[in-house]
Amino acid sequence: MKEALLESTLRKMRLDRVLPSIQAFSNPSVLDIGCGWEARLLHEIEPYIASGVGIDFKAPEIRTEKLHTFSYFFEAKEKGVIDSSLAKTGGGGGQRSRPTSSATCPSPMKALRLLQC
Repeated sequence: MKEALLESTLRKMRLDRVLPSIQAFSNPSVLDIGCGWEARLLHEIEPYIASGVGIDFKAPEIRTEKLHTFSYFFEAKEKGVIDSSLAKTGGGGGQRSRPTSSATCPSPMKALRLLQC
């Protein structure tokens, strides 16, 4: 899949923003919610972290010594909560998608347990 036109520029901007915070800690663990279809930011910060977990409805399955990703779709318990909150903030673009991958995280808590030292 070809990367969107501005994606590499936006990823560099995100990296420039978060890298100083990551480097301020000794061997930090990072949770990237919304890591994206290739978890590229996690791959770029891998040399600076002890471990990283990425969660996204379109995340690839990655299992390395440092990185783990999970495909997971977060849903509101009440119908319309997500849609109405996006409408209030002007975000979301009015589109929602569901995951197509069967490799899902059984619980977001599992991802948090992976980050515990």
